[in-house]
Amino acid sequence: MEDSLISSRKRINLLKIPVDAVSGEDVEKIVEMLLEDGKAHHIMLVALKDLLRARFNTELRNNMESAALVLPISESICKGAGMLKREHIPELYFPFDFVLKLLGIIEKKGKTVYLAGGKRAVLQITESNIRTSYPGMNLVGRCTGFFPKEMEKNIITAIKKSSPALLLAGSGLPVGRYWITRNKAFFNPGISLWIGKSFDIFAGKRKRPAKTTGGRFGEKLEKVFKNPLRIFNLFVYFWYYLLIMVYKIRKL
Repeated sequence: MEDSLISSRKRINLLKIPVDAVSGEDVEKIVEMLLEDGKAHHIMLVALKDLLRARFNTELRNNMESAALVLPISESICKGAGMLKREHIPELYFPFDFVLKLLGIIEKKGKTVYLAGGKRAVLQITESNIRTSYPGMNLVGRCTGFFPKEMEKNIITAIKKSSPALLLAGSGLPVGRYWITRNKAFFNPGISLWIGKSFDIFAGKRKRPAKTTGGRFGEKLEKVFKNPLRIFNLFVYFWYYLLIMVYKIRKL
């Protein structure tokens, strides 16, 4: 299985952080391999800030290094790989679309799903919409986020007993995206994925992000108008491309 996975997943080094170059056409084949090998796997969707943060955050970097898939959701990551002339250039993924693709594969394979995180009303609508969109889907459980600390052990036990093939974890869980990896040892074999606020999109509480370059720029501009402090995010891009140029000059 490892050889097949490696042949389909081209892992590159970008600023000393691992990123996978995976064709959208190969995703289903890779997911099927991960579902069948009897191990617990973690898939990570990483933004530019995650990539830069991982350079200093040991836990995040270790999580990315051990993940079955590390897929970029920021166009700048793909551009950076191209500027450094990496042998394989990562393909850009859109988080919500990727989740839909995963759910389609799970339904097709007759596997199970567990939903964790989000507010109660949001999770209820999400579950209903998923059942409607994927009538063959086997949802084996759900738990809301924002729960008291004393409930965490029971929730982990419930997930373990449900033994889902796919665990989708969203906002409201303790320590955010780290909740999956810190509790991975307690879960049965399957795939886990942190999806942030995607439950809000399922429930119609948040707009589906734009997929075109112009649309994404418009969304960022809108966020700046709502919160002018976001203008400082430009320094993140400046720092990133400065690092890319340094690595390019030094041929790293």
